[in-house]
Amino acid sequence: MSDLNEEYDFFMVFELLDSGEKQRIDVDESDLQSILAPEQVFVIVKEDVRRIFIWKGVKSPVRKRFISSRVASSLQEELQKEAAFHRCKIVSVDQGDEPVEFLSTFNLESMEVKERPQDMRYIRNIEKDTTRPKGKVVEDTGSESEKEEEYYSPALEELKRKGVDISAEIEKPTGSPSSTSASVSRAKKPYSPPRGRSSSRAKSKKHLDAKQIIEKILEQDLPENYGIQNLLVGKTLYGAISKITNVFGEDIEEQEWERISKLPDGIYSLKNYIFRIYLDKDAGMVEGIEILKSEGSSTPSKMEKSTINLPDEGGTIFDKILNVEIPEGYRRENLIVGHKLYGAISKKVEVFGEEQIETDWNLVEKVPKEIIVLDTHLFRLYFNQKNETIDAVEILQKGSEKIKENPNTESSQNKEEKPKTKNKRNLHKIPSAD
Repeated sequence: MSDLNEEYDFFMVFELLDSGEKQRIDVDESDLQSILAPEQVFVIVKEDVRRIFIWKGVKSPVRKRFISSRVASSLQEELQKEAAFHRCKIVSVDQGDEPVEFLSTFNLESMEVKERPQDMRYIRNIEKDTTRPKGKVVEDTGSESEKEEEYYSPALEELKRKGVDISAEIEKPTGSPSSTSASVSRAKKPYSPPRGRSSSRAKSKKHLDAKQIIEKILEQDLPENYGIQNLLVGKTLYGAISKITNVFGEDIEEQEWERISKLPDGIYSLKNYIFRIYLDKDAGMVEGIEILKSEGSSTPSKMEKSTINLPDEGGTIFDKILNVEIPEGYRRENLIVGHKLYGAISKKVEVFGEEQIETDWNLVEKVPKEIIVLDTHLFRLYFNQKNETIDAVEILQKGSEKIKENPNTESSQNKEEKPKTKNKRNLHKIPSAD
C-alpha cells in the first residue's frame, strides 16, 4: 500500500528521514514556514502549480540532500500513476537562496542563514554529487580556486562579506564548539511571512478535512423516501456506525461516521441512487459525495457487480476507464477521481468536407454551484480492495453519443442504411501537462 496516508492532496509535505524514506507531515499551507528547519530536507508537492519543491536546510546532511532527488522523482511518478496528477516539475530550493517561484507560490520571504553550516561546501544542486570520486586526476595548478567556486553556499558568502578568513574557518576541527553547537530541534520561526493574497486552492485547503466535510454534508435535509447509505471523501468511503451507550440504566444510541476499510474489488454499478456532489466553487474541486439510497420506493436502489474488469495496463486510471465499455443506451458524462472532477469536451472537426465529433477529457476548474444533485444517472464505482479506496466514480447519462465516423470506410450516401454499432467509438486520453 502507498505510504501517503490514505489519500492524496493538492498540497503535501514529506520529511526526508535518515533512512532515505519519506514521511508525510500534517501541516497547513499557511504554516509551512514554521517547519522549515536548517537541519531538515523536505519534499513539498504543490499540484495546482505543477511543482514538486525540494527544500534543503543549510545544515542538512549531504546524504539527505543528494537522495532527495531520487525520492522526488519516485513521488512524481507515483502521483501521476496513482493519483492521476499532472506531471509536476521538480525544483531545488536552498535555504537562503530560494528561487522566486518558490517564495511567490507560498507567499514567503527568503529565509535568512544565521549560522555557519558544519559543511561549508554543502551541495546546492540536487543533480550533482561532488562527494564521489570523479575517476580523473587533476593537475595541481590553479585548481583550488575552481574547487572553491564549485562549492558555493550563502553562508560562505556571508562570511566573506564580513572579512572572515574562509580557509582558516574550514580548517577548524569538527569537534570545535562552533561546529557542534547546532541544535537538532525544529527551528523557531525566523520571520513572519506577509499576509498577501493566496491562491484559491490554498484558501480551500481547510475544506479537505474529512471531518468538516462530513459535518457539512450531514447538515443537509434528505429527499423524501431516501436515506444516506455512504459518504465518499476523496477516495475514502465512510459508513454509519451505531453505538449504544448505557447511561444510568437507559440505552442511548449514537451514530458516528467511520472509514470503511474492508471494501470489495472491481467495478460496481449503482442504479436508482441519488448522488449529491459537494463542490468548492473557489477551488474548483469536489469536496465530497453523498450516496443516497431509496427507502420504500417503487424503484428500489440496486448495486450490482459488473462483469467488466479494469485493464491492468493502460497508464493512469483515466486511460483505463476510458477504455472500459459503456452500457448500451448510456454515454459517459463525468469522471471523479479523488477531489478532481473531469468533463468531456466535444469538438467539431472537418475532414475532407465531412464533419466529425471528437471528444477530449479535461479537468473542470469552474463548477456551476456548490451542490449538484444527480438522480437520473447510472454510477459506476471503481473499488480498489488492495488500497482500501474507491479510485474513481464514473457518471453515465442515458442517451447515445455521436460516433466519430471514418470517411474512408463509409460514404455519406450509404451511412444511413448501415445499422448502428453498439458502443464502438474512439476514446481519447486526458492530455498531460507539465
